[in-house]
Amino acid sequence: MKIIILKEKLVKGLNIVERIIGKNLTLPILNNVLISAEENSLKLSATDLELGISYWGLAKVEEKGKITIPAKTLSSFVSFLDEEKLTIETKEKVLFLKGENYKTQIKGLEAKDYPIIPDVASETWLELNARAFCEGMMQVIDFCALTQVRPELSGIYLSFQKNVVKIVSTDSFRLAEKTIALDNPTNNLTSVQSLIIPRNAARELVNIFSEQDRKIKFYLSPSQIMIESYFSETNNPQARLVSRLIEGEYPKKESITISSQNVDLGETHSNLSAKIKGEETVASFNYKFLAEGLGQIKTKEVIFELNGQDGPGVLKPTDDPSYIYVIMPIKGN
Repeated sequence: MKIIILKEKLVKGLNIVERIIGKNLTLPILNNVLISAEENSLKLSATDLELGISYWGLAKVEEKGKITIPAKTLSSFVSFLDEEKLTIETKEKVLFLKGENYKTQIKGLEAKDYPIIPDVASETWLELNARAFCEGMMQVIDFCALTQVRPELSGIYLSFQKNVVKIVSTDSFRLAEKTIALDNPTNNLTSVQSLIIPRNAARELVNIFSEQDRKIKFYLSPSQIMIESYFSETNNPQARLVSRLIEGEYPKKESITISSQNVDLGETHSNLSAKIKGEETVASFNYKFLAEGLGQIKTKEVIFELNGQDGPGVLKPTDDPSYIYVIMPIKGN
């Protein structure tokens, strides 16, 4: 492999892919970045086995090839250089990095030993404006559950429809939803496609694509999602994110979520189907008082009226207007 590339393109690529690289003791090769010299570009890739990121930087390629190099070591060397153009060359398992007044070499590993980052070969895809989607994602991303008791709540729910995309997050105590209208929808969706993307993947998606005022393409499959941006000049990929999806059923909005917590014992959550009118409301009540009120109502269904976080709750039988049960919320939660 031998290429010539601008330092700024190499630095940008390393900054993007090395964010998901940590200190992995069980599989040390995951601490490396995979470097590939392709047609007119240098490709940098990294993975933590659940999330994969690739970035292409335009380069003069004199000889194709691949190698995997410790990411932090390479990034540290490159950051200290003040030269505009760099030559990258490999011989066996050693990478040589040269500038006009600088030369270093870094030992690496064979590319064939690096985990494969899968392509999502899906016929289901759509395109969205990168900036609009990332801005919408940032409005909901902080409201995911931080616990793994219910993994589906630790991710972001995406519902791709023909004319809109809905982005939703909840920790069961609060919910945020952003709807992005597609003025000129470009997709081949034949039905609503819904999935749950991990929170860390959503953050990396924003980090990679938020500054791009162009369209990004989403490829959807039952177990993975792939997002790509492209060079406007060549329509070749510029950046790519591949992520596994979280299994499970996301809570439907037409439901009541009941949650309880005990600092010594833990927490529990359950969802009940319901017919809902009005705005979403979150309130806390003494569970014994609720149970006692429900115990006096004999109908199969019950009406539960909420009046905001601090207002009283009202329980009523569905077919007996002569009885109501009023309960005050626990304030300060």
